[in-house]
Amino acid sequence: MSHQPAMFKLNRNEPCPCGSGKKYKKCCFLDFDKAYEIQRAAKMANSLDGLKTIISQPPLCYQMQVELIGHPYFEFEHDVIRTFELSGKETLYDLHLKIQYAFDWDNDHMFSFYTSNEYRDRDNEYSGSPDGEHLVSSFGFSQPTKSASATEIRDLGFAEQQEFLYLFDYGDELVHRITVVGITEADSNERVPFRVISSVGENVGQYCAYEEEHEE
Repeated sequence: MSHQPAMFKLNRNEPCPCGSGKKYKKCCFLDFDKAYEIQRAAKMANSLDGLKTIISQPPLCYQMQVELIGHPYFEFEHDVIRTFELSGKETLYDLHLKIQYAFDWDNDHMFSFYTSNEYRDRDNEYSGSPDGEHLVSSFGFSQPTKSASATEIRDLGFAEQQEFLYLFDYGDELVHRITVVGITEADSNERVPFRVISSVGENVGQYCAYEEEHEE
C-alpha cells in the first residue's frame, strides 16, 4: 500500500515549481518549509508537472476512529472506541502518541501499524519504539519494517472508510482497528491539537489482571 517513490530530479537552476519565475535555488529552496514540500513531492513525482500537482494539493485533516479489538486480560463486555483528528503532515508516530493518550496506555512498549489491514504483514508494517526510534530487525529472515516516525499520514493514500491495524506491546498484544471515518480540507498542515471528538465505552487497564490482583 505504501507509495513507491519515483524520485523526480529537480535541478536547483531550473525555474521554481511555485511559478514565481525565479530559479529554484533563489526562491523556495531558501525557505526550509517550502523546500521540504518540494523535495517531498519530487520523491513521489516522475515529471515536473507531477511535482507541481502534488505541491498544489490542499492540506488535509483525517478523522481516525480507533477501536480496541484485542486485549489479553479484557473480556470485551463493552466497546472501547475513541475518535480524534490528525493533519496529513503528522506521522504514524504522532498517531501512536494520540492513541496512547486516548486509551490511557503507558507508552512503554514497541508498536506497529499494518496499513494493509493484515496482522503481522511485514511488507506493510511501520514500527517504532516509545520515543519514536525505528529499530530494524537484524535477523535477516523477514522484510524489515518501515519507520512510523518518518511516515506522514498524507503519504499513505488513505481513503474514507479504509481500515488498518495498530499493535501496541509485542508481548501482551493490544490490538486496535483504525478506520478513516473522514477526510476534509484543512486551513494548514499544522499539527492538530489532541482532542477526543467521540468516545464510546470506558478505558480499561493496560494490565487488567495484574491491577485487579493487587487491588485486593
